[in-house]
Amino acid sequence: MLNIHPTAIISDDATIEPGTKIGPYVVITGKVSIGPNTVIESHVKLGSTYGEVLIGASNHIQSGAMLGGPPQEWGYKDSYTKLILGDHTRIGEGATLNLGSEKGGGVTKVGDKAFIMAYAHVAHDCQVGDGVVLTNLTQLAGHSIIEKNAIIGGCCVITQFVRVGEYSFLAIGTHANKDIPPYTVADGHWAIPRALNKVGLKRAGLSEQQRRNVDRAIRIFLKKSLTIPEVIAQIEIDCLPDDQISHLIDFLSSSKQGVARR
Repeated sequence: MLNIHPTAIISDDATIEPGTKIGPYVVITGKVSIGPNTVIESHVKLGSTYGEVLIGASNHIQSGAMLGGPPQEWGYKDSYTKLILGDHTRIGEGATLNLGSEKGGGVTKVGDKAFIMAYAHVAHDCQVGDGVVLTNLTQLAGHSIIEKNAIIGGCCVITQFVRVGEYSFLAIGTHANKDIPPYTVADGHWAIPRALNKVGLKRAGLSEQQRRNVDRAIRIFLKKSLTIPEVIAQIEIDCLPDDQISHLIDFLSSSKQGVARR
């Protein structure tokens, strides 16, 4: 059963699954698909004349949010691109999530069980992983990648193409213009990793042995005297091979923007 307020304006091209609730003055434009049991509060704007918005199941989109507007880049020419939203994700008041761009692969994506808080911005071609938290007023520039379960503090800015690693934590007001390695806590006007995200890894259910292993790797990374290739080599010698160590090494070795360090 659908619950659609009479003041809502719904595109003929929209697909809305059962159990969805659409509040007053919602406007849905163009091709939009909404999964079951999703709540869309008042004054939300979904979709645009071009492009497609795909919204999964059991999401909560709060008042004033705008999902699927055109990418904010000069080269956009009314291309057919997408915004994909997973399941069980919450979008806060006034948040904006743009379509992808042709230059960036055409898809902006937010995963499952994410929380995009009030007035956050997710620009074209961003990839936001499962369980990510973008706190109020966080701004993601185009092509940013936020890996799973990262937490970005309020008023943070992530510049174009920067990656923020899984289970990392950025303190309030931080600006990231280089890649932030997984499992770290970073702060400063320009974000610098300072330590292991012990709380995040414990909450993630990693064993004590796994946490100690990652801690050893992060301590090696934080040594100012070592280059990134030397860090990787030392981690491979000193740390037990596991999924976290493998991901950290892959992250460091594949950086294109450079890795944030002191």
